[in-house]
Amino acid sequence: MSQSLQLGTEREDLPILNSNDLSDLAFVAYELAQPDDRPVLARPHLAERLLSLFRADFLGQTQWNPENGTFEKPRCYNRDSRMSWEFEVYYQHCDPISKHIRLRTDATSTYEVISKRRLERSEYFNDFLKPYRVSHGIDQYLFEDGKIIGDFRVWRKSASKEFTQRERQILRALRPMLKNAYRCVLSGDGLERAVHDNGILAAAISADHQRFVCSPALVDWIAKQYDISESTFKNTVMAVVRKGATSALFPRFGLEIGWRNVASHSQCAITCIVAPKQPQVFEDRPILTPRERQIVALIARGMTDREISDNLGIAFWTVRTHVGNGLRKFNARNRVGLTGVRSGSDESSPV
Repeated sequence: MSQSLQLGTEREDLPILNSNDLSDLAFVAYELAQPDDRPVLARPHLAERLLSLFRADFLGQTQWNPENGTFEKPRCYNRDSRMSWEFEVYYQHCDPISKHIRLRTDATSTYEVISKRRLERSEYFNDFLKPYRVSHGIDQYLFEDGKIIGDFRVWRKSASKEFTQRERQILRALRPMLKNAYRCVLSGDGLERAVHDNGILAAAISADHQRFVCSPALVDWIAKQYDISESTFKNTVMAVVRKGATSALFPRFGLEIGWRNVASHSQCAITCIVAPKQPQVFEDRPILTPRERQIVALIARGMTDREISDNLGIAFWTVRTHVGNGLRKFNARNRVGLTGVRSGSDESSPV
């Protein structure tokens, strides 16, 4: 006979945990109690059991910087690592959810603070959540001495059921242990691995070029490059943007610039992708067709497939076909990989 346990005693209809849930909960509680200087979601076995316990599709965590009023040191699990950094440098500034949830000390679901219809009409949903196949979540903010220190996010894809009292009760039970674990600080090593893997969205600039936002972990990573200082990196990026150029090369890495049309309330208007320096081009390197090169150039400028379709006057699925061809030719994992292909291609080739 399977075991079950009812969390809490406030109401008789509180959710029941089955034997699998109890096993996951015991494992999670034990692991969170162990001394470990890694972030919660940098521990794969722990993250997997958290996914199972919450019956979730994606987990995220951030730390809160009260001086800047921004989220920092993000990490996600079960999604591309770029999602974390895209949120930090750009999408947190147009997030219609967190500004309401961070006023609450208890776990809060997305649709408690915003309607599904309103969310699905936002830039945040269409350009950030939807491409990463997530739609709704439940968020637990963590407080110390009355001040936010970070938050823990549990998300599901659009076809999944909404979160219930069950997940709220579990988060409430884990809250003290999560708070202790959040005293860990993410170093720049994670970002360095991500950059050398695919390139990563890492900085943003205001429309008037007066405000430069750079990931703290990116700052750490830049500090390890002996050929460049943070101020030199910033000045180079700003100069490239002001000239309307699309790339800049440094001895150890390359920079691709993309522009975005953003809502007027957003603080960030220009996003920058830091990509690894490309290897020397050899004669047997795959060759893109003129149309494929043209589309890759627009991807590097931050355009979506739909925007490229409108810009070039060709069918949306034709764009998708060309993008797919480029991914196959260069064995690229995603669109960011194609922007790296462009920076490593023959600049004399027509685009």
